[in-house]
Amino acid sequence: MTQTNPLADVYLQSIRRLLDAPPEDRDRLMGRLSRAVRAYLEENPEAGAEGLAAAFGSPADCAAELMAECDPARTAAARRKKRRVLYAVIAVLVAALIAMTAVFLYFDAHQIKYVDIYITEDAPDTRGLS
Repeated sequence: MTQTNPLADVYLQSIRRLLDAPPEDRDRLMGRLSRAVRAYLEENPEAGAEGLAAAFGSPADCAAELMAECDPARTAAARRKKRRVLYAVIAVLVAALIAMTAVFLYFDAHQIKYVDIYITEDAPDTRGLS
C-alpha cells in the first residue's frame, strides 16, 4: 500500500484538468508523470509546491509539454467527440424541457374544474301570519 502525498495529488490533479488529450493518452501520460513526481518527492521530502514547480514546471507548462507528445489528429478527434456528447446531452435536456412544458400546458388546458354551487332557498316569512 503506497502512501499518497497531498501536495503531489493537488499538483497532479491540476495538470489532469489542464490536459486535453484522449483518455488513453491522458492515462498513460499521467501515470508516467505521477511516478516521476512521487519519486521526486521521496528523494526530496522537504520539497514544497515551489520545488515541484521548479522540477516539473507550473501545471500549465507541464500540461503543455505533455500535450506536445500527443498526436494532434487524435486529440482533435477526441475534442470533437467530447463536443458531440455535450451537444447531445444539451439536446436531450432541451427536448425534456419542451416535453414537460407541453404536458403541463395540456393538463392545464384540459383540467376539469369543479365549481361548488350552493343553492339556498328562502324560507317564507311566517312572522305575521299566525
